Amino acid sequence: MSDTDIPGRVQAELTRLRAERQVFTAEQDRLKAKLADTEHELREATAAAPNEGESAEMNQKLASQQEELEVAKARLQALEAEVLLAQQQRDSLRAELKTCREERDKLRLALLDAELVVSAGVVDADILPGGEPSADRQRLLNAERLAAEMARELDATRRTVSWRVTAPLRVVRKKMDRP
Repeated sequence: MSDTDIPGRVQAELTRLRAERQVFTAEQDRLKAKLADTEHELREATAAAPNEGESAEMNQKLASQQEELEVAKARLQALEAEVLLAQQQRDSLRAELKTCREERDKLRLALLDAELVVSAGVVDADILPGGEPSADRQRLLNAERLAAEMARELDATRRTVSWRVTAPLRVVRKKMDRP
């Protein structure tokens, strides 16, 4: 089929489509050239400024490290608050323990005094008519009280942690003093 066999309307449409194709092809070639130029400029810009990419990366790293630092600061403040609370509780418990120990010591002393009185078995013969013990008996009672107090202090010292921890050192020292 030749161009003469095709009706006029179809030929006109075909001519119009060929012209559009040429325009589109020319536009395509122009855009390809522009793309090539842009890619070339981009390569030159990238090669000329590698520090810009690195600085952006460094800025991101810096931002992430600053965020981590803020999180760590918040965590540190929370831990400091917990430590402060624990210290306050410790101090409160220490004060309570001190008062308990003082009360315990008073009760022990009272118990020991009562035991001494019971074990001494104060005899009416030692008491003078005024209702007070004789001087010898008073000295004996004072000496017994002093001995009991010293025994309590020695017992308390031997029950301390430091006394128990240093026991092996005392044994070694005793063995070294022997000839």
